[in-house]
Amino acid sequence: MDSPDQVSSTASRLPHRHVVLFYRYFLPTDHHAESPNVQHGGSVQISADGSNFGVLDTATLHFFQNHSNHYLPLLQRHQIALCERLGDMKGRILISIEGINGTLSGCGVDAIMQYTKEMENFDLLTEFVVPEKIHENSSIPKPGRGRLFANIDWKISDVNDDHMSDEYHEPFPDLKVQIVNEIVNTGGTIHASDISEHMGKEISPDEFHSILTQAQANGGWVAESDLSDDGPVNVSDNEGLMGSEARISGHNKAKKKEVVLVDVRNTFEHAIGHFIHPHSNTIIPHTCTTGKDPSSTNTTGNTKEDLSLMQRSSNSAPTPAINPNTVTFSHFDSNFCSKYSNVLKDKKVLMYCTGGIRCVKASAMLKKRGIEDVSHLSGGIHRYLEKYSSDGFYKGKCMVFDQRVALDPDSFKTRDEEDSKNRASNIVGKCIECQTPYDQLSGANLCTVCRDLILICPTCRESKHEYHCDRHQTWKNAYFTFLEGFTCEELENQKSELQRLHDSYSPPKEHKNVRKTLRKQIEKVLDRLNELEIGSANVDTNARRRCRTCFESDAICDGLCWGFWKHSQSRHQQHDDDKLHPIHEVKVGDRVTPGPNWNEMRLGSKFLPSTFTDSKKAKTGLDARVHTKLQNNQQVLKKGTVVQIKSWGSGGRENDCVAVLWDEFLQHGRRKKNGRVHYSEPKDRDETLLHQAEIYRWGAKARNGQRMYDVKLIHPC
Repeated sequence: MDSPDQVSSTASRLPHRHVVLFYRYFLPTDHHAESPNVQHGGSVQISADGSNFGVLDTATLHFFQNHSNHYLPLLQRHQIALCERLGDMKGRILISIEGINGTLSGCGVDAIMQYTKEMENFDLLTEFVVPEKIHENSSIPKPGRGRLFANIDWKISDVNDDHMSDEYHEPFPDLKVQIVNEIVNTGGTIHASDISEHMGKEISPDEFHSILTQAQANGGWVAESDLSDDGPVNVSDNEGLMGSEARISGHNKAKKKEVVLVDVRNTFEHAIGHFIHPHSNTIIPHTCTTGKDPSSTNTTGNTKEDLSLMQRSSNSAPTPAINPNTVTFSHFDSNFCSKYSNVLKDKKVLMYCTGGIRCVKASAMLKKRGIEDVSHLSGGIHRYLEKYSSDGFYKGKCMVFDQRVALDPDSFKTRDEEDSKNRASNIVGKCIECQTPYDQLSGANLCTVCRDLILICPTCRESKHEYHCDRHQTWKNAYFTFLEGFTCEELENQKSELQRLHDSYSPPKEHKNVRKTLRKQIEKVLDRLNELEIGSANVDTNARRRCRTCFESDAICDGLCWGFWKHSQSRHQQHDDDKLHPIHEVKVGDRVTPGPNWNEMRLGSKFLPSTFTDSKKAKTGLDARVHTKLQNNQQVLKKGTVVQIKSWGSGGRENDCVAVLWDEFLQHGRRKKNGRVHYSEPKDRDETLLHQAEIYRWGAKARNGQRMYDVKLIHPC
């Protein structure tokens, strides 16, 4: 392996063609040495004799937690410096008091392996000097027992050219290291202490596969005692269903349990790939009813078309694992666990996600609700596909949150010629409109109501300006974000249907959020009708499709302007970069105001609200002239200060966006000189100000080659 210096010097000249996925919850190894459920993914690996491989003792962990305000920013800077030193690694890392969660790309295996080596050897008290202030008020643990990142399950995959839209694209446009409250957001439902107490059993891909094999051969049932002692009952290929059932029935210790397989991921991930469920009798809706028209549900509250038996006869089509129908993981407890925990109490629940991190908390959610037998796949789909690829129970693609978007099962192993021949038969996704096989996710294809990713084929996409996910299919003739192309008659019809939908959600308390969404849309339609009636607006019969994220027309943006999709639209830009105007000069501390490409539909009004004079912030953040104008009902443009210059969608090739802190949010850290606002250097600036800053385009390239500026400089008089 190359030395770190060699890795750093060569990496920056090569494209990123390797990705590492990792996480770790910070749980003490000395406290959990007797807990077989907390393994390498959740905290550490436990050997057969009960000793631990990673070293993070309780005293050091408590010390870190008690002084997290000091150590979290140090860990953030440490990660940034390490990634830059190893050849400008890019990706996303989340750090919190409960753990670390990250995905990084590098130019080669050497850079990735050097990163993992340095992380494994990292020790909190060896790496960082303890400040005198902490020395005076705390008992300092001994160095060497603060290995926060020891024994992580590093999942490394390749980036093939056919994964990327262009040969110069890389999995991530830049590096972002964020300090967060949770490395997997549950809205505070599950804390780190809940993991050690309630986490389900973590099982290997082999054991997971073996349980599904037995359950499939035995009508969805397995022998509980055999699973807890020596693993699943082995069923030979030629034994047959009747023979294996007889073995289980005749086993003197055996108590049969029904297997229920749950996909912990979000709906759009499940749509393009999932495990096949073993035959089971458990009745659970394939999707929950949030946002659906109650008129399509039965008396139990389950959607009629979604209510399905997990039990299928031996000649039926394969049944997917249960889809809890979540847009984000933070909804898993409320959407699934709270509704179906009673149904699952006497079942053997198997859970899975992409890499294992979500299952740690998801299994704790179920166990806290009294479900005893909960297991989840160690290493997630990633580790399973490394072992079984397309020959296992997983069918379809696996979503990865980078520019590769989704990978075939055989992408996790060395592929051969036969793999490409089987590609078409492995499509499990369907177009939301025409139901033809389709599995290409795109950041441009979002539900206009909730912005969830959807599957829609190119033919259906061209026939529509806006799209609706499965949960909002009953809204598809009434709810639209962009109203400029509708006539008064069409808007009146929308208003009537929206009101009918609103009234159908009863009782109101149980559907308050859905009803609120519909009320806001009714108000929006009424405002548009008023504009047309008084003549302040006209119907645009040639209205173009707009991006649901930035609200620009498709001449400006193809919808790939958010998340890891951001720099992928450059493949549509056929213009010569040499002919583009250079980006206007800007620096930290420059004063700005809304600019030529400010979009009020997306960014809100460019003016300060007249009621702002009554707020406490206004009294500390605005001068007397502004107060006077607002009190006299004069419009005043927002003003702010550039606090950071970043890369928007260029993949790091140029700085084309700015972070702006608006004066209206200022309460601290401001000082005046000669009547103007000034700030200190970034390293001295209050960190809380950066969190209040908002990101705006500053020279980002549109599809037509135009430079987009959401804000503009305020030139001094």
